[in-house]
Amino acid sequence: MKTDPGERLLLLDGLRGFAAIGVLVFHARLSAPFPAFTRGYLFVDLFFLLSGFVLTLAFEPRFGAGIDAVTFLRRRFRRFLPMVAAGAIPGAFALFGATGNGGLALAAFVLSLAMVPMLTGGMTFPANTPQWSLFAELALNLLHGMKLHRLTDAKLALLALACLAGLVMLMARAGDGDLGGDLRQLPAGLLRGGWSYLLGIVMARRWRARRPASAADWRIALLMPIALVALLPLVPLPVWIGDALVMSLGFPPLFWIAATATPPRIAERPLALLGSLSFPLYAVHFPILMLASQLGGGERGRLFGIFPALLAAGILALSSARSRRTAPYPRASARDETRLA
Repeated sequence: MKTDPGERLLLLDGLRGFAAIGVLVFHARLSAPFPAFTRGYLFVDLFFLLSGFVLTLAFEPRFGAGIDAVTFLRRRFRRFLPMVAAGAIPGAFALFGATGNGGLALAAFVLSLAMVPMLTGGMTFPANTPQWSLFAELALNLLHGMKLHRLTDAKLALLALACLAGLVMLMARAGDGDLGGDLRQLPAGLLRGGWSYLLGIVMARRWRARRPASAADWRIALLMPIALVALLPLVPLPVWIGDALVMSLGFPPLFWIAATATPPRIAERPLALLGSLSFPLYAVHFPILMLASQLGGGERGRLFGIFPALLAAGILALSSARSRRTAPYPRASARDETRLA
């Protein structure tokens, strides 16, 4: 069943929000009796899957109608820039506090705004480490607009599997799937994004052609991907194998279940709120945590840094919603551009 033009994928809003909170907790690196979200970096793979899915629903019809890849990329860059800037400002201060090098901090700030990796040193984006994934997504957006929208599902699936094969080999060498933030790991990060983003394109096309009936209660559909990452440290497998299984066999079916579930009206506002917070929180949380760690003496500072990170995300979400005067999440057959977390 094709979706109605006004339908919104609100459950994916909530999933996106919980995933952003999971990344926040992972980067806070808090000591706890139960190691919840010590594998929270896997939520980045869920974001790539989300992005491929919702951008396909929103833009592939427009590619056929004449929108070109450069226009698409320009729109995506404009969408990213305010949140990237909001993260780059505290990121530059945190980098200066850590290194005492004002020139490095300024260069990192400028490159962050330009979405250009720093080719010297260790981190791809030293002012805001998670920004590597936004760079990877822009690269995939460009490929989507240039070529991917013309490929058949079979060719996309083969290309996705090739990305997965290369990624798994690199994960086995590294020992886990937390790849992409370091400049030497950027190729692995691009493979990481390629697998999930391409799979998201294929899944969106299938979903759009004939939307399946809901396979689970909406609350179960919402929480299963989060629980999978939270409980993964308890599984007695090498880290890289567990990560590979989640990326390849865990997230795809659970995401499909979430994409087909329909929440009740009473849940719509909380889910929309979570969705509106997700991208701002992802964009600003890391530099705020680093500043809090420097000012507060390590873990205690990071713990208290969670609250200003959430506050900053809320302010940015409110400002974005007011400026755009649109709903915080894209429509399934949308006129509005999607926003990634």
